[in-house]
Amino acid sequence: MVVAQPERTMASALIGGAVIGFVVIFAIVSTVLFLAGAAPAIALGTATFVAAFGGLGFGTMFGANWYVHHSGEPH
Repeated sequence: MVVAQPERTMASALIGGAVIGFVVIFAIVSTVLFLAGAAPAIALGTATFVAAFGGLGFGTMFGANWYVHHSGEPH
């Protein structure tokens, strides 16, 4: 049995991009800080701060770009 998936919307692309951006940036920053010898609380706090601003912003822009590219909507 084949079940059709619902069509993606701009909102779902933005939310998905934001979540992915946050997780990826958080992982990168926390790993780099841990490897550099930072204390765990400092590494996690700094990674959360950077991911909340940089990850969400980058992720939503990437999600919107992905949606427009794949949906075929004109600019």
